[in-house]
Amino acid sequence: MELLNGSFITIFQGVMLFIIAKIILNMKYAAKDLLYILLIILSGSICYYFFNRFALFIVILAAIFYFYKKVKLYSFLTIIGSILILYLSSMASLLMFLLFDIRSFNIIIVNLVYVLIFASVSIFASVSIVCSLFLRYLIKILRQSYLSTNKIYITIVALFLFFTFIILFSFMPSSIDKSSTFKLVIVVYVAFILAIVILVIVISISVLREMRYKRQMQEIDHYYKYTLRIEKINNDMRKFRHDYINILLSMSEYIRDDDMPGLKSYFDKNIVPLKDSIQTNSFKINGIERLKIRELKGLLTTKIIQAQENKIRVSVEVPDEIDHISINMIDLSRMVGIILDNAIEASLEIEDPLIQIGFMKEENSVVIIIMNKCAKDIPKVHELFQESFSTKGNNRGLGLSTLKEISESKDNVLLDTMIENHYFIQKLEIINTNRKE
Repeated sequence: MELLNGSFITIFQGVMLFIIAKIILNMKYAAKDLLYILLIILSGSICYYFFNRFALFIVILAAIFYFYKKVKLYSFLTIIGSILILYLSSMASLLMFLLFDIRSFNIIIVNLVYVLIFASVSIFASVSIVCSLFLRYLIKILRQSYLSTNKIYITIVALFLFFTFIILFSFMPSSIDKSSTFKLVIVVYVAFILAIVILVIVISISVLREMRYKRQMQEIDHYYKYTLRIEKINNDMRKFRHDYINILLSMSEYIRDDDMPGLKSYFDKNIVPLKDSIQTNSFKINGIERLKIRELKGLLTTKIIQAQENKIRVSVEVPDEIDHISINMIDLSRMVGIILDNAIEASLEIEDPLIQIGFMKEENSVVIIIMNKCAKDIPKVHELFQESFSTKGNNRGLGLSTLKEISESKDNVLLDTMIENHYFIQKLEIINTNRKE
């Protein structure tokens, strides 16, 4: 009977684990997902027969594997966070259990009351929902910050929380005789969990402030370099406008003497190199001042300078004023950054490289088009988007797969990739929404 009650509690806790994870990730389960979840929970219940409470680790590993396919590294944070929430909720329910002091009842009745207390909305469910909503809010802030791009930080936090869970699991007493001692254990465990959560939040805030400061300094540096480059281009054009009369006069003597072969030779040796020099050291900008989003303009500035340093011509077109795009700026910067990095890298391998960038404001969306000249033997589009595929060797093909992953995680983002006339074209369309992410 004790084994039956233990298995039933294991099933109940497994169900709550996936409900808490659902709240944290704000996601919906399809019918196929429910079948997989049911299989995990039943497997955990069966494993309880062989491994007792250690069957929880099997459920955790299976749940992490399931969520990893959906949210990648956030699966670790979600499941470990859900387990800690289960601990807090269990502590609250056990505290209520002690208040009723029903130790004199038959063991079957005690276990039944214990399950009913766990299931009560006022205790277990309330604590679980409140903590889940709080954790969802923290993860939402994390995803909208610079920390979302730092996989090392996310991994460290997940491992730290996992070891916290191991400590709680290892030192949890199997039985306590005195009610007062049990209450003390509950207070200590709750205080420990809350202290860990506060510590993680404080450290995250400190790291985020440091990263934001470094990003701002980096943006200032990029704008400074951008200003210097524009000033250089303007000075070059001013010199050219000042000298073009003298250049024309230098050709007048050939024209006066009707020396066309000499004029042609002079033009090829002196004028054509001057033209190529001007084209190489400049880029076409039409309306970039209409792009009012500072983060995006800073990113473009950085990539344009990087392209110029590699002798790549760049053209930017912004016909309409754009002051808002309905997407998290971190995610948009990651997507545009990946596309531009790939465009620059591909341009290094071809002759006469060119990158064209366009921002167009439609009635209900903003369209970003980035196209670059590419090699004739470029692989098929579906091959490029495969994870770990790269034309540059191993472990370098994560960019486009990450781009696809981010775009598919957004309901209002459409990604279209094509290869036409030796141009690799990436089109991002962000549909307007009523809220800012």
